[in-house]
Amino acid sequence: MNEPTDNSEICIRVATPHDIPVLAQHHRMMFEEIWERKGIPADPSGLASLEKEYIKKLTTEFKYGTCISWVVQIGDQIVSSGAISIVLYVPVPHDLSLRVAFLHSIYTEKEHRNQHHAQSITQEAANYCRSQGIKRLYLFASDAGRPLYENIGFEPVPNMMLLLQ
Repeated sequence: MNEPTDNSEICIRVATPHDIPVLAQHHRMMFEEIWERKGIPADPSGLASLEKEYIKKLTTEFKYGTCISWVVQIGDQIVSSGAISIVLYVPVPHDLSLRVAFLHSIYTEKEHRNQHHAQSITQEAANYCRSQGIKRLYLFASDAGRPLYENIGFEPVPNMMLLLQ
């Protein structure tokens, strides 16, 4: 397990607009690693556009409270991050509320992995949803992230499908 080398305290906190550039960088890096593992070549211009669009999303949605992000910080360095986006959806028999949350963009920098940072962020997101009465928390898990989420209690949803157009 990697430990902080400068005796800095590790803290987890809600991200602020000031953190958005790092959050967007982590979002991009997450996709770079997923694609690398699948042997898909990176598209630098596409990834730059992705990062720019994510900055726009966070800038807007932080203001309205429809996206909340958490960071793990060691000293003055953000080493891990993740977020939820809250959307209106349809009521279902086991949850008549309209709000659901999507957990996304969970990323930990390579040199800070295996310290439970992603787990801490995921737990913070789940606790936040619970405190807000949001009963449904969805995510699209990478192969690398799936065991982490299953250990926390997430279950695969066999009846879900996706059409990309």
